[in-house]
Amino acid sequence: MPELINLTPFPNFRYYSRDNQDREFGIVIVKATYELDASGRLVEAEEQAPMMFTDKCHGAVNVTSLWHPSDLVPNKPATDLIVNATAHAPGDKPTPDWLCGLTIRDGGAELLSKQLRVTGPRQWQPVWKRRLNEREASEWQQHRKLFDRWELSEPSPVMTVPLRYEYAFGGEVQKGLNEESAPIFDTDHYNPLGRGKINEDWTDHTQPVAAPQIEAPDDPIHEPYKTYRPQNFGPIPPAWLPRRPLGGTYDEHWQQTIWPAWPADYSFAYHNSAHPDLVIKPHLKGHEQIVLTGMTKGTEDCAINLPGEQAMVDFVREDGTIERETMHLDTVFLDIASARQRDWRVYLSWRVNFEPDQFEQAIIHRIKLPHAPMDQQTEAKEDMAL
Repeated sequence: MPELINLTPFPNFRYYSRDNQDREFGIVIVKATYELDASGRLVEAEEQAPMMFTDKCHGAVNVTSLWHPSDLVPNKPATDLIVNATAHAPGDKPTPDWLCGLTIRDGGAELLSKQLRVTGPRQWQPVWKRRLNEREASEWQQHRKLFDRWELSEPSPVMTVPLRYEYAFGGEVQKGLNEESAPIFDTDHYNPLGRGKINEDWTDHTQPVAAPQIEAPDDPIHEPYKTYRPQNFGPIPPAWLPRRPLGGTYDEHWQQTIWPAWPADYSFAYHNSAHPDLVIKPHLKGHEQIVLTGMTKGTEDCAINLPGEQAMVDFVREDGTIERETMHLDTVFLDIASARQRDWRVYLSWRVNFEPDQFEQAIIHRIKLPHAPMDQQTEAKEDMAL
């Protein structure tokens, strides 16, 4: 186990894991916390956040959505961009719906852009051909021929919408009881905590159903029985789709012949927890600009420039030879839900893998990155177009 020397002001951690071939490897992670100064520039926070060794939810586990994924993962083959934010209505005036979004640029090249449409509270209202009496309402399934349609109400004007999965499409509907009298659910495994899921047979068609308040602008909510992919900027727990299958197959063969090792079809991509639209490959490097729209109180747009820094590790062998490894910037977490920018925090995590029992020391340091010259920016933009 190499001696770990940290020449940066940031918390670090070293640990070990195994791949899907049960080969051991080591991991070094560095996690930096930044805040915004008076001019809006990112600066190192005086108080650095510690490593998070478990997933942390906004509230109770399995009842509220994921806020901060665990830092203790072995490898991320791409950069997670995670944003914990609140959508603020334009002009700080109650508004029924508006757009918010983010764009990442690297010099002159746009790396990605994702937009959301948020709304005030709205409901799916059941419409019957005639009013049901109390007995008929309790037996509504026997009177389906009298059911006409669901109508989506107009959203109420609001000033803010929390950008959490509780407000996106999803949820679950109880389908009855099993032989042990335990409830059975029709669950949206992409977002079991969401709203708006309607089961044609089991959802009570006599009561309003809360509709999603976050949707894709190009796939708006308009059909009551349609399944929509949940839209958000926050992280996805490991038990949800589409992450869960990447963890591998845990069948009888695994139990009898492979346990406790990872299954052969386990992928490191399992540890990328960002929304699929915000998993960025190749990794971000630094100097990228993230432009936020509709997520800042009092102003429409806000640009955050990532620090132009690169974390490195010098692995020193017993004979004094050095192998310098570049750490991957694999997590960019913008924690900007507060209405006050002075409370915002940006967490950056760099990670690198190494062979165990090969080195005497691991020296963590950082270097400043030069800005890409304009000709490289132009080439990057042309490459993106291809």
